[in-house]
This record gives sequence, structure tokens and C-alpha cells, in this order.
Amino acid sequence: MYFRNLILSAFTVAIVAGLFLSAYQTSAITPIILESEIYEVLDPVTEDTVEAWSPKDGSERSGFSFIANFLVCFAYALLLMSAMATRKNLSVFQGLFWGLCAYLSIFVAPAIGLSPEIPGMEAAHLEGRQAWWLLTVLFTALGLWSLAFQTITFKIFASILILTPHLIGAPQPEHHGFVNQDPEAIMALTDLWHQFIIQTSIANGLLWLIIGALSALLTLKFIFPLDSQE
Repeated sequence: MYFRNLILSAFTVAIVAGLFLSAYQTSAITPIILESEIYEVLDPVTEDTVEAWSPKDGSERSGFSFIANFLVCFAYALLLMSAMATRKNLSVFQGLFWGLCAYLSIFVAPAIGLSPEIPGMEAAHLEGRQAWWLLTVLFTALGLWSLAFQTITFKIFASILILTPHLIGAPQPEHHGFVNQDPEAIMALTDLWHQFIIQTSIANGLLWLIIGALSALLTLKFIFPLDSQE
């Protein structure tokens, strides 16, 4: 019963949050990506070139985006609700705070070292960026948890933990900037990049507030009552 309620609750949160994120991406983020793709410098096409599959623009692209968003939101909701279930003093307002902390851990902290990128930007090796992102998320989440719920000794350790990934430094490309070196393209891409950072920051912030509030509400309604039945 406990596991079923947790899965169904996380599923509900993922539907609502996934629909919101997909709608926001379609209206505010996808147009920036499509415009930046105009300035991409593509590799020359040869007889041996194998074109990678990608969904077509329109309903197909929107559909696959929603599926991806739903799966990510489902995983996030499961993690957040599992953590919430360990705390007995919970409210919807506190759920917003939990969502804010998750936003700081999963988006803001990694973005300090690895800002959101648009197509056509120079980037470091993918493996290095993934490893640093994972380290940053884990250390920030553990640090914020310790700051909120642990003793003063752990709070000092938590501050060091949060700073550690940034002291190590995120992997950086050999050359910063854009692949397309045309001056007009650089100006256009720089403006699009700034818009992209703003819109992804807003989208992720609102997304985590929705996930936090809904997760707390459904945890209170469908998870906590099970403890009284034991």
C-alpha cells in the first residue's frame, strides 16, 4: 500500500509538472533553440555521413518532449516524496521550501560552473561535465539537508561540502564562445544565450515550486495516513 501510494502520487505530480514544463518550453524556450540552430556550423556532408534520428518539428517533437519531461519529473517527485516521508512536520508551504532547495541543488549550483548552453556553443568533454554536475548536485543536496536538519558541527561541514565542487572547478572547453565566428552570428547568439539562461532559470524555478508543493500535498494526503494504520 505504501509503495503503491508513493508511485501513484509521484505519477500525478509528474503529469502536472510535465505538462507545465512542456508548455513553457514550447512557448518560451524552444523558439530560442530553433533560432540559435540557424547559426550552427555543421560538419560537411559526405557519402559516409550517417544522420542521427531526431523527432520532427511540431507535434512529434512536442510529444517526445513531454515524455522526457514526464519521466524526469516522475524521478524527481519520487526522490522528493521519499525524503519528505521521513519528516513528520510537513506542510504545503514547507513543500515550497523543499522545492526551492531542490532547485538550488539541481539547477542553480551546477549552473554556476556550467551555464545552460544553446546549440553552437563550445563545450568541454561530456563525460567530465556529467561527472562534475553529479558531484555538485549530490554535495549541494547533502549540504542543504545538513544545514536544515543537522547540528552545528554538521552545518560547518555542510558549508564546506557545498563549496567543494566550485573550488575544484567545472570542466571548461579549450576555447570559450561559439563555433560560428562570424561577428553578426556571435552578437545574435550571445543575445539568444542570455535569453536562454533567463528562461531556463524561470522554467526550472517554477517547475520545482510545483513539484515541491504538490509532493508535500500528496504526501500529507496519501503517505502520512498510512503510518497511523500500522
